[in-house]
Amino acid sequence: VDDDFRSIMADIAKDNRVLSLVGRAGLRNVLVQLLDQLQRCQKSLNEFLEEKRSAFPRFYFIGDDDLLEILGQATNPAVIQSHLKKLFAGIHSVEFDQDCAHIIAMKSLEGEVVPLKRPVVITTEVEVWLGLLADEMKDTLKEMLFECLSAGKRGSVVNPANFPSQILCLTEGIQFTERCEAAICGRTLTEFQIEMEGQLGNYTSTDVGSSSGGTAERDPAAVVLELKLKALILDTVHNIDVVQKLISNDTKSIDDWMWQKQLRFYANASKETCLLRMCDAEFLYTFEYQGNAPKLVHTPLTDKCYLTLTQGMHMGLGGNPYGPAGTGKTETVKDLAKAVAKQCVVFNCSDGLDYIALGKFFKGLASCGAWSCFDEFNRIDLEVLSVVAQQIM
Repeated sequence: VDDDFRSIMADIAKDNRVLSLVGRAGLRNVLVQLLDQLQRCQKSLNEFLEEKRSAFPRFYFIGDDDLLEILGQATNPAVIQSHLKKLFAGIHSVEFDQDCAHIIAMKSLEGEVVPLKRPVVITTEVEVWLGLLADEMKDTLKEMLFECLSAGKRGSVVNPANFPSQILCLTEGIQFTERCEAAICGRTLTEFQIEMEGQLGNYTSTDVGSSSGGTAERDPAAVVLELKLKALILDTVHNIDVVQKLISNDTKSIDDWMWQKQLRFYANASKETCLLRMCDAEFLYTFEYQGNAPKLVHTPLTDKCYLTLTQGMHMGLGGNPYGPAGTGKTETVKDLAKAVAKQCVVFNCSDGLDYIALGKFFKGLASCGAWSCFDEFNRIDLEVLSVVAQQIM
């Protein structure tokens, strides 16, 4: 293909008159043959990329150019680092050992470092070791959760520096659910509220270190610790609001609606699983690393959105937050995904989308169990929407 193309271009360079080019013998046959060969090459390339995407479904969420670069530079750390944030929700980069043969830790955009319990070996088959990284990420966070819960049950003070923000907040959620249900059954919600306010005071009085030079010169560990405390404070403030609502509604049973409609966290140490419940909906916590990005503030509207979305998914449906631009619809969906530790892929729709591209996207979602938020879904052509509806059904 390349030789024939170069030969035609060389003839054009010598004599660029159209009549001279037309007079060349067999030109039409050569061009038809070139087109046929290129189409066969494209078909083979698509089959190859589809095979790689089937082996590691997160590849469905990146373009062909990015995927080819990843596959061509499988053992080049610098190239792989730039694409990790497109494949994982919270992993911005990873740390390698001295020989760049193993991945030993994952890092968030904000600088939080989470050491992996078992190093991941880098091989020439990038889809294999990326799959191992995804599995090890979840296993590491799961082990850290039960370590953190065990430390809390022993009565020892949990050092925030030893655990990622995600695990600290999840542990806080599990402990709050357990203690709040005990307080409801024991009719001691008022005492529990005082206890929670004391816990909030401890968080707000923690010294995270300061520097006269401003944020730019602060210790990165202090910045990460501050982000962890901010997340814990936000959760604790929301938990205190929940307790106040329970008291004002005279909640006496854990089956009362005021408690059932809250997003509740439960851990099962024997099965090493974590569950989220909201009314009659139940979700398995999937331990996708979320980093330590700033959280949304809980409002009554946030709780209504969560309740609607969780009930919709419980019934095998979806949800469609509706409202003016810039009011936080997408961020609310993403925040719910963070609560369940799911990968949430935001997809910006346009009228140029066809059913083939959307079919690939749905295949990726179904294969890796991710959630998706379709922004501006109404922009898609009605004909394409009709096919999408059939695909989903």
